[in-house]
Amino acid sequence: MSLGKDFDLSQPALHVEELSTGYPGYRQALHNVSFSVDAGERVAVIGPNGAGKSTLFKAIVGLLPFSSGHISIHGMDCHSSHSFVGYVPQQSEIDWTFPVSVFDVVMMGRIRHIGWFRMPGKADRDIVNDLLKQLSLSDLAKRQIGMLSGGQRRRVFIARALAQDARVLLLDEPFTAVDQVSEQEIIEALDILTRHGITIVLSTHHLENAALRSDKVLILNKRLLAYGLPEEVLRGPQLKEAFGPALPVFTEGDNLLLFRADAGRK
Repeated sequence: MSLGKDFDLSQPALHVEELSTGYPGYRQALHNVSFSVDAGERVAVIGPNGAGKSTLFKAIVGLLPFSSGHISIHGMDCHSSHSFVGYVPQQSEIDWTFPVSVFDVVMMGRIRHIGWFRMPGKADRDIVNDLLKQLSLSDLAKRQIGMLSGGQRRRVFIARALAQDARVLLLDEPFTAVDQVSEQEIIEALDILTRHGITIVLSTHHLENAALRSDKVLILNKRLLAYGLPEEVLRGPQLKEAFGPALPVFTEGDNLLLFRADAGRK
């Protein structure tokens, strides 16, 4: 899979530098946030509701302008590389009544390759069918997306990102409102992405998943509070600074001993 001659693979897959952004008419949602993610890494973004996790993702994919700072994908300015960033928003932001099938949603990821107002060719259909097979969605190809379970919906949009040839995938709360079976299916889908060398940044309230299934953890609350290896970041002082003293954790000194998987949820 080629990124094109303008991409510098020696550069971080995602680099965010001194980013400040917010919504028109409101105070800044994020202030002076900086971090880098290497190619193929899986990073969990945690923080309380209103911390700016969704805001960060929307700024990276170009849905929200930022007042200052810089974002790059493999060394290329994000304004020139949005097509190489896949974005799976929260369920509440998608119109699940739209009359489109699972196959059609995944095929939408091929538009950059096909071109507007052109019909997909056999190669495009083969790619989509192969992705549906990889993510155990083949039997659902003709089903309307609103008829899917929460876990199936997440996997459909992950398949679309793969069809797009996205090199960085942002997932906003992928484990919200799914049962344990669906959660495991999503985790298996993320493992497929990792095998494809895709960089994954996901926001979550599930601190256990962040600790056990991420290369790095980023703690956000309108600013960057901590970023690094899970065992370095998921510690009492950092978590209490982000979530407040009501966070249900047990510590021994600065070391985190136990936390609830839904910690921070309201």
